[in-house]
Amino acid sequence: MSMLDQAPLLAPTAERTRIPAFGWRDRLGRSLRRIILLTLMGLVLAGIVHILTVLLIPIMAERDASSVYAALGSGGHAELITPAPDGLPALAEPDPNSVGAVCGFDLTSGPVRIVAQTGALPLGLTLHRHGGGVAYAITDRAAIRGVLEFVVMTQEQLDERLAQDEDGETARELRVVSPSPQGLILARVMLRRPADRADAEALATSVACGSAD
Repeated sequence: MSMLDQAPLLAPTAERTRIPAFGWRDRLGRSLRRIILLTLMGLVLAGIVHILTVLLIPIMAERDASSVYAALGSGGHAELITPAPDGLPALAEPDPNSVGAVCGFDLTSGPVRIVAQTGALPLGLTLHRHGGGVAYAITDRAAIRGVLEFVVMTQEQLDERLAQDEDGETARELRVVSPSPQGLILARVMLRRPADRADAEALATSVACGSAD
């Protein structure tokens, strides 16, 4: 058999060896295009979520506890929020074994002094900044002669007070820096038994909050 007679038999074999090569390249190209498409879709989705989050921040800030209860305590003493006052929402996670009262504060007009008398029931005070989150907490274990007292102020107000302090004189008042000018003080009194509720409410609402100047 001559080489010419063998040529037709070799041609199909050469074609079969080239077809898988082109198929592999096509599959690779489709995979790359799919990866690029999924990446672009992920970036677009992330951008949409980011924009929605930015737009919702003001709405969420208006619904945080320091905004909802900002007007409470304007009379100089904490006001009960358990049960919630008329027209105001209840706490997200109310504790049936405790009583809560709040004082809203605004430091733009000056520092605020918080004074709480301790009693037979456990008492705790927490400072909540505007926008949510606890910035400071203290319990009746830190009371001096049955009194918990501290002054809430901004960093600028603290710097002014430090500049006014006498050289070598240690400030006797406990100074707490609030990360935001607005916020609230939450007084929480724990109940040992249901019959303690009246005493707990009296203790929580006895917390004073007024100007420190």
